[in-house]
Amino acid sequence: MKRSVQIILLILLIFVLALLGWLFTQKSSPLYQPIQAYQLVTPTAQVSSDEIDKVVKPYLGHSFWDIALNQIQADLTRLDWVRSSEVKRKWPDLLYISITEHVPVARWGESGLVNRSGNVFFPHEITGFENLVRLDGQLEDSQTVLRKFIALQQQFKALDLTIEAVSLSPDKVWNIHILNGPEIVLDSLDYQQKLKRFILAYPKLDSAMRKSARTYDLRYSNGFIVAKK
Repeated sequence: MKRSVQIILLILLIFVLALLGWLFTQKSSPLYQPIQAYQLVTPTAQVSSDEIDKVVKPYLGHSFWDIALNQIQADLTRLDWVRSSEVKRKWPDLLYISITEHVPVARWGESGLVNRSGNVFFPHEITGFENLVRLDGQLEDSQTVLRKFIALQQQFKALDLTIEAVSLSPDKVWNIHILNGPEIVLDSLDYQQKLKRFILAYPKLDSAMRKSARTYDLRYSNGFIVAKK
């Protein structure tokens, strides 16, 4: 008998919850509460208010209780400069929207940018970021290429060389372009030793040779080759 009562109470509870869910989500219900507006709680430098409006406005008027927050977040994250987004409900009729933008630290190829985490994104335009160091390679190697650039630039500081571009070929050959200077070619086999040898030898090279150098090819086990302009 006791078990039967429990089952009946459980059925009644499910029915009441279903009824409340229906009342809260049906526009014809007196309990229906629509979302009327949204508030952006984080400042944005690249994403415009018009872009956000275009994404969010179609969702206004939907029920406070069953509005598709995950879908709004996904739609916002598809915008050019949005790295991540978060959407929360605020009773009785408001959405709070937080947006984290990509912060570019380098270019990627012709039209891409690389953020601080080494992830590549492709905005419609890169105006204002053309002078960033240019990285390139296969997309899955973007984090590796960014880390390599940072490490190489630290090492080249001692030689007063500034890197303009770094690329990694599919066969794992590094092409390092020096600003207003030569190209340095380095493979991945024992590269630390080869790079160390170059850094030690470079200051000892004749100044005329350094000025006329077009390429330093470090892909040799016992030295490097200097190709002239």
